[in-house]
Amino acid sequence: MSETKVSDVASRRLVILDCNSSIQEIAETMADKRVSAVVLEDSGRPVGILTERDLARQVCAKDLLASNTPANALMSAPVVTVDMDSSVEDAAEVLVKNGVRHLVVKDDMHNLVGMITATDFAWYMGKKAFGESSVLDLLYPYEEFGEEMP
Repeated sequence: MSETKVSDVASRRLVILDCNSSIQEIAETMADKRVSAVVLEDSGRPVGILTERDLARQVCAKDLLASNTPANALMSAPVVTVDMDSSVEDAAEVLVKNGVRHLVVKDDMHNLVGMITATDFAWYMGKKAFGESSVLDLLYPYEEFGEEMP
């Protein structure tokens, strides 16, 4: 049996925004695109990541004005990446070693092509432990790589 690769589990719904965008713009885009994190870039180079957790803990909890707060003031940096051909197990090790919940997936040309999250790892482990028809499918209707959400 061949090992499961990151590309088999990751989402291709990668959203990349300018690091100078306001937190309000970022939050609106995340809601519209139904993603839990965005990659932030400066002059076409990925410089950070901003997650829903960052928004809750740093904007809401500190009562920051989202329309006047730039994303680069709150982003986590650097962006932690994993190759799409890496095994899921190796990617999980990178996730844990770096203490993050999101890994940006890159192809063999180093283009950013997707994201794999802690939730994706949980889904994968559920599939591995319980088979194709697990309770996780009911709780988390996983989309296949490259498929759009409704």
